[in-house]
Amino acid sequence: MPRIGRAFKELKVGDKLSERITVTEAHVVKAAGLFNDYNALHTNEPDMKGSRFGKRIVHGALTFSLIVGVYSKVFHDTDISTVEASIKFTAPVFINDTITMEWTVMELDEKPKLNGGLVALSGEVRNMEEKILATLEAKILVGNETIF
Repeated sequence: MPRIGRAFKELKVGDKLSERITVTEAHVVKAAGLFNDYNALHTNEPDMKGSRFGKRIVHGALTFSLIVGVYSKVFHDTDISTVEASIKFTAPVFINDTITMEWTVMELDEKPKLNGGLVALSGEVRNMEEKILATLEAKILVGNETIF
């Protein structure tokens, strides 16, 4: 069976991995159930009209999951493990925002014993106005062959 996704040996510093998605009401409803987070910030439109945001916001965990999904797709069969990941939220994601999620390969550390290496990534989430909503850093182990 052919490998799906990129291998460590195919990467170079500066490579970009990106995707765009519109975060919908369905995403937020499913996230509330999955995360057991029914906070009014995400689920109560009438109360949020008077809040500092003026409307409901998307779960931070959902935003994080969506951008991690970008590299999970790119390294579909070669993603061994996320070693570390962090996110800093700088502005809210609102329901029906179309967000652009982009990772940049910052560093490559070959690990011959693993037949792959450690990939250091820097990420951003931007809205339609190109406002940065979140910045991220991640390190993932990527193989040169399918992991299964």
